[in-house]
Amino acid sequence: MHLAPPEIVAEVERLAAAPAPPAEFPLRLIGMRELRSHNSWMHNAPALMRGKRRHTARVNPEDAAEHGLQDGALCRISSAHGSIDLPVTVTDEMTPGTVAVPHGWGHQGGGWRGANAAGGANVNLLASPDPDDLEPLAGMAHLNAVPITLAPLPPARH
Repeated sequence: MHLAPPEIVAEVERLAAAPAPPAEFPLRLIGMRELRSHNSWMHNAPALMRGKRRHTARVNPEDAAEHGLQDGALCRISSAHGSIDLPVTVTDEMTPGTVAVPHGWGHQGGGWRGANAAGGANVNLLASPDPDDLEPLAGMAHLNAVPITLAPLPPARH
């Protein structure tokens, strides 16, 4: 069993030598899975969307206070590549410096009326679209530990 293939060792060394993320993006975005929401098609199944299902950003209380956010308030999550707007859920289940946003929300267009009506935001908009930024071994986009910042938004007007 090869425990240290050269490709993996080289990638670990590259990551260890990588420069620190920019100061303007002090937080890290991670994905998360929710019960009844493991795949985006589940948002189009009425039985799985029962209750008060909302797409929210999970934020540690210290980070919420530092960025002027309150539970239930709208925030803008920004990366170097885009931004999304979501309500905040302030929770001590998050480690300071880390924000979790469930994937699979933010449907727009197409025939998925239930999923479209559920709202939310597409977290993929925060990832780099540049092919040079793909994870080199798997060729996947970096969707975890995305450098971000948070900012409060004014309440929505109706």
